[in-house]
Amino acid sequence: MQNNRHAIPYYLVLRHGCLPYVLNADRHVLRREASLLLQAFARTRGAPGSIADDAWNDFSCSESIPLLERAQVRVYALVRGAESEHQLRLLTAL
Repeated sequence: MQNNRHAIPYYLVLRHGCLPYVLNADRHVLRREASLLLQAFARTRGAPGSIADDAWNDFSCSESIPLLERAQVRVYALVRGAESEHQLRLLTAL
């Protein structure tokens, strides 16, 4: 059985004063909440980046994130590309 890449959380986005966003590979919002376990998993995977580049424009616009705030929003990549089907299923359950 192969995982649906549109249902797998690829990114965790933290925005001050808002609930976290969980996004799929296409940067579409899967949900506007994240478990503490998912947040801890994201933070242990490495340093956060920002959404202040062209690749994040669609997401930023759809969520009405002002240009000045985009550099302050932090995003964590949850998937690195070498995960097994089982690991992706586990990630989807977090």
